[in-house]
Amino acid sequence: MAHTASVSSVDQLKEIIETRYDREPEWSLTRRIVAAENVFSLDWPHLERTPLKKRKLEDIPFWEANLDDAPPARLMVRDDDPNAVWLRFENNQLSHWEVGAALHQRGVIAAPLAESLTHPFVRAHLGELVVDTADKVSALTASLWRSGVFLYLPDNLDTPVMLTVEYHANAGVRALFIRNLICAGKGTQVTVSERLTTDEGLEKVLLSEETEIFVGDDAEVDYGAIQLCSLAVNSFIRRHGQIGTNGKLVWHIGEFGSNLAVSEQVSHLAQPGARTESVTVFFGAKQQHQDYTAKSLHHAPHTQSNMVARGVMKGKARSIFTGVTHIESGAKGSDGRQREQTLMLSDEARADAIPSLIIDERDVYAAHAASAGPVDKSWIFYLMSRGLSESEAVRLIVHGFLAPVIDSISRPLLRDAVWDAVERKIQE
Repeated sequence: MAHTASVSSVDQLKEIIETRYDREPEWSLTRRIVAAENVFSLDWPHLERTPLKKRKLEDIPFWEANLDDAPPARLMVRDDDPNAVWLRFENNQLSHWEVGAALHQRGVIAAPLAESLTHPFVRAHLGELVVDTADKVSALTASLWRSGVFLYLPDNLDTPVMLTVEYHANAGVRALFIRNLICAGKGTQVTVSERLTTDEGLEKVLLSEETEIFVGDDAEVDYGAIQLCSLAVNSFIRRHGQIGTNGKLVWHIGEFGSNLAVSEQVSHLAQPGARTESVTVFFGAKQQHQDYTAKSLHHAPHTQSNMVARGVMKGKARSIFTGVTHIESGAKGSDGRQREQTLMLSDEARADAIPSLIIDERDVYAAHAASAGPVDKSWIFYLMSRGLSESEAVRLIVHGFLAPVIDSISRPLLRDAVWDAVERKIQE
């Protein structure tokens, strides 16, 4: 079991970094120290509809003293694919790492980020899309991250790659800091499936993940992730992607766990013809608080974005979904669309859908729609008149509401995991 340590000053934090990360290249160690110098002067993220002061996040110890304890070995949930890569991290440490020999021979690099710091791409691009000192969470993550993946696909690789990565924490761990960096070279294809889980019965936990994805010209990245952490967890997740000429980035995000879940995915459509699709499925129950943001930033002409979010709220749960489509000056011929819908299963649940269009160019198309409302009681009455119980009727309605977005998930492993999570939430 990890032993947490209280860190109350910059000097203490710098001493930890200099001691525990002393084998890293100088540039990486310096980067950590610079971020550490800002930890105690920065505030927690400012979220208009999610105040954080009452959550007392500062009381969570964000350091475990015994880093050298080996994590327990666990079997990964997996499917069969000759071009698959598998990594699992437990309690901030690597517990499984498997890459097909054929991928190595083709120049693919799939490794823990901590073991990839000598790669020139890592030094050049780590922190390019996600700012290290945006707030206290980002500074802590930049200072203390230990787990995370580096995936590099060389230009013109004609083999689609499948990456599965799992992050898990059990009793004794109070903080998880994760950084991922993905480079899909010109003309490549990769499907990513990420799973975030924790045991039940944990003390209050702080989880932060930052992911940066660089999609090359004519490349395609399908990034899927499911968050299933216990209600002891306060999660902050930032995922940013930059898309090259005629490249495509697809987000498939499932959010089901954590007491407090703050998540954002941002697509930078940086070159002509870049495309992105953002699909978010969320389900809140009990007193969960979920604050999600999706942004499509059109920097270049003839770019396309489509944003879809569907959620279900029950109990006293609350959700906020903010969608932003920004078509900048010069991004002529661009097309940006978004739709957010939330289904309410209780009178005490609350959902806010906040679509936003920022249009700085004339020759474009942009549209948005948002809705949040209860289940139509006539639907339940109709189904019950056909012999279903009330709970069976609600379950059928929820399935019908979420099916169009969940069934769009391309990888069966992730799609099945999302449906399983929906079933568990319905029964809570």
